[in-house]
Amino acid sequence: MNNPYIWSVLDIEPTDDLSIIKRAYARKLKTTRPDQDPEGYQRLREAFEQAKEYVDRPSKSDVVTEILNESPSFTLRMPVHIEPLKELTSGIGDALEQELEALRQVTAIIDVMMEDETEGLNLLKSVLSGELLQNLRLREVFSQELAAQLSEREGLYSALLIRVSEVMGWDIDHYQPGGIPAHRLAALYRQIENTGAKYYLAQLQNKYQKSALDRRRLRLLTVEGATLAWWARWMPDFLKPLYEELSHIRMHYPSLVPQLNSQLVKALDESRTAMSWGTLFLAGFWLLLTLLATREDPDKWRDRILLIAIIGVYTQGYSFLESVLRDRPRSLKVAQGGLSLLALLILVKMLLGFFDAFKPESGHLQILLTDYGVMSVVGFCVLWMMAPKAWKWYQAPLNAMIILVVFPWQLMKKSEGIVGIVSFVLLLAMYAFLIALGIR
Repeated sequence: MNNPYIWSVLDIEPTDDLSIIKRAYARKLKTTRPDQDPEGYQRLREAFEQAKEYVDRPSKSDVVTEILNESPSFTLRMPVHIEPLKELTSGIGDALEQELEALRQVTAIIDVMMEDETEGLNLLKSVLSGELLQNLRLREVFSQELAAQLSEREGLYSALLIRVSEVMGWDIDHYQPGGIPAHRLAALYRQIENTGAKYYLAQLQNKYQKSALDRRRLRLLTVEGATLAWWARWMPDFLKPLYEELSHIRMHYPSLVPQLNSQLVKALDESRTAMSWGTLFLAGFWLLLTLLATREDPDKWRDRILLIAIIGVYTQGYSFLESVLRDRPRSLKVAQGGLSLLALLILVKMLLGFFDAFKPESGHLQILLTDYGVMSVVGFCVLWMMAPKAWKWYQAPLNAMIILVVFPWQLMKKSEGIVGIVSFVLLLAMYAFLIALGIR
């Protein structure tokens, strides 16, 4: 079959590869819908059927050509009757009409599904049980068209696709699904992702309407070109929700990222620090604590500067180093090891100060071995049981020091009223005692 019209309709070169023909037909079917262009769909369908006939019977024309080429004296003694295409394909018209009738119902079913899921699924089951779709070929055409239109319908959600898959037997839980091709399943999932992204964006619009600051955050997040004011970095916890939203969107709704304000995304990616209420509280708490604990220290200013530097390293310095070295794991391990060594020296200094302040009288070796020894073993066991399994051996002193430094803020967040005041006073007393032991 050398009819160039067939291949021009399918938009491929002449071939006897059935898989290439099917892919070309599926590709053209996306833009040639029976409900939008019936005549174009009929031409496409005729070309597809004739191309399949060419694949099923390729040897006949080859044999005839070979005989005519090798035997030029060969003549046909009987008249050849070439029937018109319409007569040879007298059943095509009826078959196309049946396909059109089956495909006309797809759009109506999806429209009902989007309005009422249960009613739409009942309509789908009713159509599938009808006499028309008992024909396996028509059922396959109907299934492919249903998947194609669903993949392009805005508002498709996961629960609906799962229920439709159960009715149609698409088996979408597998990488190579049954009933529909893998690329169609990928298109369906992309449409579900787009639906989820639009729903999440609508939720953001409602979420950030409670205050003027929330509306400012929403504008920074969604309006292209909106700039981050200088004061935004210094206002406690102003940027924190934006960091969280950006991280959540990148993880769960990546298709939304191009719709976000590119200037804000760049600013958040480049920003290393942001002010928070926890930072302010810890700065005030440790500053007050340092002043109280070093009142009677003969070299108070040296010790105060040293304490402030140490607290700064473990409250802000480590998080800054972690963000800078996150792409250099070896350098990060070296930094963690160095900070762990410093933390270990500080803890040992506190322990030595404790023993120096409460050392027993000489000769009381039994008290030293029982009281202090048992206390050390119990303390070690408690720390071992409380330490998360994810902690590396070289991170343990560092993590313990960070917990010790930020614990006041963690406790105050959970305390209210009188309990909060009492907790604050007790924390000041306890930490002042630890500092006094450390600088003895």
